[in-house]
Amino acid sequence: MPRKPEPKNIVLIRTDRIGEVLLSTVAVDAVRGRYPDARISFVTSSYSMPLLEDREDIEEVITFETMDKRSVLCGAVCLACMLKRKRFDTAVVFNPHKALHLGCFLAGIPRRIGYSRKWGGKLLTDTIEDEREKGEKHETEYDMDLVRLLGVEGAAPAPRLPISTVTGEALDVLLRQHNISLVRPLVVIHPGSSNPAKIWPRERYADLIRRLKTELGCDVAVLGSRKERDLAESVIFKSGVDAINLSGKLTLKEVAAFLKKAVLFIGNDTGPMHMAAALGVPVIAIFGRNLAGVSPTRWRPIGHGNIVFHEDSGCFPCYDTECPYEYKCLRAIPVSSVFEAAKKIVEKTG
Repeated sequence: MPRKPEPKNIVLIRTDRIGEVLLSTVAVDAVRGRYPDARISFVTSSYSMPLLEDREDIEEVITFETMDKRSVLCGAVCLACMLKRKRFDTAVVFNPHKALHLGCFLAGIPRRIGYSRKWGGKLLTDTIEDEREKGEKHETEYDMDLVRLLGVEGAAPAPRLPISTVTGEALDVLLRQHNISLVRPLVVIHPGSSNPAKIWPRERYADLIRRLKTELGCDVAVLGSRKERDLAESVIFKSGVDAINLSGKLTLKEVAAFLKKAVLFIGNDTGPMHMAAALGVPVIAIFGRNLAGVSPTRWRPIGHGNIVFHEDSGCFPCYDTECPYEYKCLRAIPVSSVFEAAKKIVEKTG
C-alpha cells in the first residue's frame, strides 16, 4: 500500500464535557511530539474552550456545539463551512457524533479518523471499534488509540492545564476579597454533579468540611456551577463551620487558577477533579456505580499520589441513575476514611 502523506494541518475534535475534553488534550502533546511542524487546531464546545485558550501548542480553538437542538444535517453543514475554510488535511474525532462525522466529510478533509459508530464507518477514512464502555484502560489511552492511526507511538502523556498570568492576577484580587491568605492550607471541595449517581451524600461532605476546619485548621472553599449553589450552601450550613461558597462565581479559567492554590481537592467524578489532577494538585476522588465504562479504571484522576474511593456494594446489575437502593455504593464510603486520607496529604504539604 502507498504510504500516506504526513499530516501538516490537523484538527482534533472533542465537544462534550470539560473532563472529557481536558483528557483528550493529551493527543495535542502526542501529535505535536510526532509532527512538530504541523499546524494543530482544536474544535470544542464554547463551555470547554477556556481549557484550551492558553495552550501555545494549539494554533486555533474553534467552537461548535453538539449539545444543542439543531438537526444533524444543520449542524453538520455549519461545521463543514467552518472547517472547509481552514483546509485541514487530517481530522481526528474523539467523541463519536453524527454531525461531527458528516461535517468532516462535507468539508472534504482527506483523512478522517474516529470510531466506526454514529455513521463513522461510512463517513470516516480510518476507524476503530468503540470499546470504551468495556472500561479496560484509562480514557487517555482510548484517545491515544485514535492518534496512533497517525503513527503516534508511546503511552499517553499526563494531561496538563496552562494558566495565564492575567487569570492568576485576577484571582489574587478574589482571594483578598474572601480573606483567603493561604497562610492556612486551602482545601477545595466539589460536592456536586449533573449525575445523581456520582454524588456522595451532602451530610458526608458537611461532616468532612467540619473536620477539615476544626481538626486540621484548613481553609475550605466549595466550588460548583450556578445550579449547584444551593447544594453548596446546604453543605456549608450543615457543616456548622465557616467555609467559602464560590459556586457560580468563577469562570472556568478562574476555577483552574483557584485550584492551583489548593493543597488538596476532594470531590466526585467530575470535570474539576480532572482539572485539579492536571494542575498537579493532590486529588481525593469519590466514585460510585458498578459499571466498567464509568469505573476509576477509565476515569480516575491522573497523577502520582491521587486517591480514589470506590466501593463495590454488590449490586448487579448497576442501575446507574435509576438506582433503587439510594446509591448505597456511595454511602458505603465513610467520612473517617476520606478524612484520614486528607489528613495525610495536608500534613505532608504542611
